[in-house]
Amino acid sequence: MNIKLIALDMDGTALTTEKTMLPETTRVLRAAAQRGIHIVPATGRVRKLIPQPILDVGSIRYAITANGATVLDLEKDAVLYENLLTEEQSNRLIDYLMGCNVLVEAYTGGDSYVDKKHLELIPTFKDYPQIFIDMFLKYQTPVDDLPNFLKKGKSRLEKINIPYMEPDVREMIWNKLSEKQEFALTSSFSNNIEINHASANKGDGLRHLCERLGIKPDEVIAFGDETNDLQMLKFAGCGVAMQNGCEEAKQAADFITLSNNEDGIPYALEKLAGIKA
Repeated sequence: MNIKLIALDMDGTALTTEKTMLPETTRVLRAAAQRGIHIVPATGRVRKLIPQPILDVGSIRYAITANGATVLDLEKDAVLYENLLTEEQSNRLIDYLMGCNVLVEAYTGGDSYVDKKHLELIPTFKDYPQIFIDMFLKYQTPVDDLPNFLKKGKSRLEKINIPYMEPDVREMIWNKLSEKQEFALTSSFSNNIEINHASANKGDGLRHLCERLGIKPDEVIAFGDETNDLQMLKFAGCGVAMQNGCEEAKQAADFITLSNNEDGIPYALEKLAGIKA
């Protein structure tokens, strides 16, 4: 394959379970960058939450964030493309979810905001990994009265993330928001819901970036593991699912590699594109 761009999901893909990047993964991505290949994080996170291990690779200029709602030029600190929820949708969603007694992350302007009173829900998260809790508390921006905060700023949200729900609550919210097919609903973990504009996804963000850079789909290899990666895996000339990925990701992929804890990215890049550290 003549690869010009490598798109990488973060959690469960480029990052290990411990939220680190394996040394061999870092080395092979640096080797690819030295060959002039664009290394592009494609994450459900917002700009502020792009993990440091991927930035430490170096030569990371572009990023697809918030499940494709925002495409960024990190070098110029500029937004290249946005596909946001409308102001009315943003307000309506927040008002509804605030009545569901769930913790709501509102992504806007590259930051993530939560209502201070919802932080007390965190101790109720059953079997929720401590590493996620620590990361959540470190990077969130708590505010008083989240709905009014967002309305006052006339915010259009990039994405809403509900990081944890009991299964029955998750089913209720998913069914309610699916009624009119007004939103794109995906997950990056088994018990979360991510809410975007109906046409926003990582594949859409990747397509816009590739068009801007003059890169064809068959010059792209994309890595992912969850349902928020499906459109990206389908867009790329070669979509690669991690062994630890969900069944839907594996079905959408052209190739299944090793897990995120087993150098799955270096293995696939060498096998499919001859790229070695």
